[in-house]
Amino acid sequence: MNEFEKACNEIDSDAGECAIEWLKGNKTATVTFPCANKYNTKIKKLAEQYPDEVVICHENKDGSIVAHIPVSYVKISHPKVYSEDARKRMSENFRKKMETSSFMSEDAYTGIETT
Repeated sequence: MNEFEKACNEIDSDAGECAIEWLKGNKTATVTFPCANKYNTKIKKLAEQYPDEVVICHENKDGSIVAHIPVSYVKISHPKVYSEDARKRMSENFRKKMETSSFMSEDAYTGIETT
């Protein structure tokens, strides 16, 4: 085990550190995510789909990862802000969709199949 792997394995698994870093002009960024993190799962899926672009450099005992990704994958944006009216409309639309969805029907909760 090299020094990098030793240092990574000594990190407190409860720390939950997320980091993104790259140097200007580089085409790849280094990212770290804890194991119970949606980005960790996403990076692992991307590494399977695009092994030439996304490389998991190290996975710690706790499941946290260090990976290299293209800088073009990094996106930082302001969250969308909706008016109260718009949120109510979206909520109502979602509610209507769920009422008509067989997945969310009452039978899905009871385990009784309808014919």
